[in-house]
Amino acid sequence: MFVLAAVSECAALSLSAAPLSRPAIACTRQTVAVRCAYNPEAGKSRPKKQKSKQPKEKVKSPAAAVAIAPELTFFEGPPSATEMIIPGISILTVVGIIPFAASAARQAWTRYKFTNRRIEVASGFQGNEVVQATWREIVDVKWLRRFGGSAGDLVLTLKDGAKMEMRSVPDFDRNLAYMMEQLGEDVQADCFYPDGPAKSFLEKIQSGEEPPLTAPEPESVSAA
Repeated sequence: MFVLAAVSECAALSLSAAPLSRPAIACTRQTVAVRCAYNPEAGKSRPKKQKSKQPKEKVKSPAAAVAIAPELTFFEGPPSATEMIIPGISILTVVGIIPFAASAARQAWTRYKFTNRRIEVASGFQGNEVVQATWREIVDVKWLRRFGGSAGDLVLTLKDGAKMEMRSVPDFDRNLAYMMEQLGEDVQADCFYPDGPAKSFLEKIQSGEEPPLTAPEPESVSAA
C-alpha cells in the first residue's frame, strides 16, 4: 500500500515536472507598416531639358545638269522639182505616165532633213516610212550632180553596212558641204571631198558670195 502510494506520487511528480522542464517558446508577431509617400511636387522638380539650336547643315545640291545644245535644222524639204522635168516631157507617151506619177508622189510625200545631229528621210505612202541616222554612223558618201549642180543624188553607207539613198537633193553643193562638215575630215578624205565644184562653192563662202554653213536657230532659242 505504501509502495503503491509512493509510486503514484512519483508518477504525479514526474508528470507535473515534465512540462516545466521544457523551455517556453514565445512567438511575437511584428507588423511592419510600409508607407508610400506621394510628393505632388516631384514632377516639377525634374530638371528641364534645354533646347539648343545648332546651325543646320547645308545639303549639297545635285550637280548641275550639263547643258545640251538644241537640235538645229539646217535644211528640211522635198526633193528638187527638177526631177519632174523629164517625166513631165515623157507624159506625152503612155509609158511616161508611170514615171511622172512616181515623181509627183515623191514631191508630195518625200522629205529630207539635215540637222546638227542627224539626217532623216521620210518617204513612202504619206511619208510614213522614216529612216534616220546620226552623223557618226555614216562612214562613206557617194554623190552624183544633176541639172548643172542644182540637184544631186546621194548614197550614204552606215557602219552596219546599211545604205540610205537620197534622190534629187535640192541646193546640192550647199547641202553636201554642210554634210561633209558634220562628218569630219576623215570621212572627207575617204570620199575625196572636195571635188572641183565643191572647191569653187567653198571659195564663194570664204569670199562672202555665199552665206556661211550655219543652221538657223529656232525662234524659242533666239528669244531666250
